[in-house]
Amino acid sequence: MTVPQPSPAVDDLQDPHRVAAARRLFVEVPGPAAYDRLSGLAARLLGAGHAKVTLFTVRDIVVGGHGLPPGVVGGRALLTGAFSERIVREGRALAVPDARADETLAGLSAVTSGEVVAYLGAPLVSASGRVVGALAVYDPAPRTWQDDDVALLEHLASAVVAELELAAARSAIGASLARLDVALEASAVGIWEYDLRNGVLHWDERCAAVHGIEGPLEITDLDSMLAERIHADDHEAVRTAMAEALAGPGEYAVEARALHADGTVRWTVSRGRVVRDVRGERVRVLGTVVDVTDARAEAARRMAAVQRAAAVAEVAAQLANATAPAELAEIALRGARVLGAFSSALAVLDGTGLLRVHLARGLADTVAAAAAEAQVDLPLDAVVVELDDELPTQYAARHGERLLFADLDEAVARFPRMAEVGAALGLRAIAALPLQVEGRPLGSFVVTWDTDHAFAADDVELLEALTAQIALSVSRLRSEDERAAAVAAMAEANQRLQLLADAGRVLSGSLDIGEQLDRLADIVVPALADWCWIVVTEEQGRLQEVAWAHRDPARRADVADYVHAMTRGMSDEHAARVVTRTGRPLVLPELDADRIARSLPDLADRETLLRLEPRSALIVPLVAAGRVIGALGTANGAERGPHTPGEIETAVEVGRRAGLALQAARLYEQQRDLADALQHSMLTAPPRPEGCEIVVRYVPASEGAEIGGDWYDAFVEPGGAVVLAIGDVVGHDRYAAAAMGQLRGLLRGIGYAGGGSPAQVLAGLDRAAAGLALDAMATAVVARLEQGAGDGTGDEAVLRWSSAGHPPPVLVLPGESVRVLDPGTADLLLGVDPARPRTDHSCGLPRGSTVLLFTDGLVERRDRDLDAGTAALVAALEEYGDLPLDELCDRVLGRMFLPGAEDDVALLAVRVR
Repeated sequence: MTVPQPSPAVDDLQDPHRVAAARRLFVEVPGPAAYDRLSGLAARLLGAGHAKVTLFTVRDIVVGGHGLPPGVVGGRALLTGAFSERIVREGRALAVPDARADETLAGLSAVTSGEVVAYLGAPLVSASGRVVGALAVYDPAPRTWQDDDVALLEHLASAVVAELELAAARSAIGASLARLDVALEASAVGIWEYDLRNGVLHWDERCAAVHGIEGPLEITDLDSMLAERIHADDHEAVRTAMAEALAGPGEYAVEARALHADGTVRWTVSRGRVVRDVRGERVRVLGTVVDVTDARAEAARRMAAVQRAAAVAEVAAQLANATAPAELAEIALRGARVLGAFSSALAVLDGTGLLRVHLARGLADTVAAAAAEAQVDLPLDAVVVELDDELPTQYAARHGERLLFADLDEAVARFPRMAEVGAALGLRAIAALPLQVEGRPLGSFVVTWDTDHAFAADDVELLEALTAQIALSVSRLRSEDERAAAVAAMAEANQRLQLLADAGRVLSGSLDIGEQLDRLADIVVPALADWCWIVVTEEQGRLQEVAWAHRDPARRADVADYVHAMTRGMSDEHAARVVTRTGRPLVLPELDADRIARSLPDLADRETLLRLEPRSALIVPLVAAGRVIGALGTANGAERGPHTPGEIETAVEVGRRAGLALQAARLYEQQRDLADALQHSMLTAPPRPEGCEIVVRYVPASEGAEIGGDWYDAFVEPGGAVVLAIGDVVGHDRYAAAAMGQLRGLLRGIGYAGGGSPAQVLAGLDRAAAGLALDAMATAVVARLEQGAGDGTGDEAVLRWSSAGHPPPVLVLPGESVRVLDPGTADLLLGVDPARPRTDHSCGLPRGSTVLLFTDGLVERRDRDLDAGTAALVAALEEYGDLPLDELCDRVLGRMFLPGAEDDVALLAVRVR
């Protein structure tokens, strides 16, 4: 094939249209296998040692070859790149008997090294007429190329292009796939179209030329066309082929002799396919016709090889789109029919010691008829046979041996059971070839003939090529199935991991175990079951209902009714009691009436359960520290079915985590109760002296079970003055709490016995703590409230105080503003330097005044500093200052102490009467 040469000013190698055409084909190259076989075929037919298929996009790329060293396919054509580049530029075949004698080639490194001496290449021409690459053979020794060699290579180049175009057409064309497949398969030879709706036959110019007339033509009288243009001996074959295509699978193929007006007779081969419209109705037959007269006469063997290679390429293209083994047998039969085969079968190993045999047309029809006569139901997908040595199908799959029997007698001599099978199926010749990929057995490919058939070398080569393609497709389908199964398993595992992550988040997000288990039940359903319940053991060992859920919110109440009835009336055989007693999960794939009756003696309780329509159940223990403290039960209806192993494993892990969370919550509650009791045992009720009212509050932090170091105290000295104290030991743990108790006791003793000023009391406390090695730091305010003294009026109280690094008191004057009693400088914390002097401060308190002492947890937290918190406190006191003292303290705490606070708060308020 020769392409008209472009203008010298245009470089075809860089032509964007040519590059686009090549890239379109290269993108769809399915793999080197087909091109390796075509290269190998070229090498064998031409007697060359090396062959190569090269595509040219912006650079040359080897897509297949024969006799090439490893790593060449997929890379650049380093040895022959300049040769194939010349073919692409010139658009015609290149025959080089001895490159050393060609001055344009002699200097190439491949030639000087002696690796490439004789070279023959043919252009790969796409359907658009663009040269997209080259098919070449070469040798390190000179040789003379004949015209037949060039013609053969051009034919093979057409087959390569057909393979490329078939691959590109599958992804680039939708509804027009059949028409383009046929056109490309025929390598742009004559195309015809038979419109079934109006009975008109269309011939393009090449089709008309094949029949010796000028076209294109539109033929309305088909009988006249047959009489005038087709040999009389072939009329019946043409009509039969068309009838079978229309009645059967839609494939048309016939060989007929065309009668030319000058009296010559030309052999033609026509192929076609029936095309259906969107409603599935047959609307036209698309086909091609090629003149095979010269090939028949001059190179019958070579042309047969080309036809077989094209058949393999077509089958390979169709196999690449197959989605099930049943399709593979039918597709492979199209290739086997080149050898006149009657039918074929594909046997695939299923991994259980059995073969699943998929029958193509012919065998399938015969077996179906025999089964119908015997009134036996056949499987819809495949016939399952045992993997033994009694028939060629199983033997080839099991032992990997190729079996070829030219007649039934040969087959019976090796496999006696073939006498019965062959007679039943009408078989005469049979070929059974093993399907293997990298030594791994996959099954066998069986081809049958209803006549005797001698297996020539070319026949065997074609069968092996078909078998190799089928093996790759079977391996691909199996890999896709395994990959799909792996993806499904991974998705299921990810879902289980996500469920466990969600469960962990819920169970660690709150110390309210009731809230935790409620949210856990909502996570378990529907991820693991249709509905569920959770019960926990009380200290007396009774089971208490705590949570339940249903995938249908409208049926949640039904689950609640059942859980109430279950905990009230279940017997010792109920799954909840069995699991909490044994500590082992209980899987019930099928819930039967007898078990339900034994578990729920009361008929009304059973009816409550049956309203939920459970068909299977799973109950897992809630375990912590080796002790069962509850159970999680899940149930499914008939639609969902029993729990899978993955769901069971996940439910057990959820139960384990829920048990740990439940145990932690119980321990927290116990420690919290203990901490509160200990804290309040140290924080005594305030005295009730005359002339003033004292209110105290203590609020522990919301997180953690440890008691803290915040404290308050108030007592009356022997002289009648009221001593007020508040403090905060640095830290928030049991050591801080212990230090708080010691400092409070010391301060109480020093203040009551010494009777000194607040600064003296704090100094004495600091010295005593150092001397007793308490090793603690704390802030504190000590104040003395003296009634009716200090300014000579006798009607105003005096507050004297000293601060050890503590937030200053706040004074609320009656009917006036709120004032922070901040002297501007603060003394050191307790426990820093006992020798440093401390300072007293004082202020008058009109009757009705309120003084508020507090720890820093009231005004300071992560999202606001001390100044901002103090300003917020002042604002609250301005709003609530006239309220009764108890209500004032509650309102202040309600506004200032937010849920989730991380520090305790101690509050002491005194109001002068």
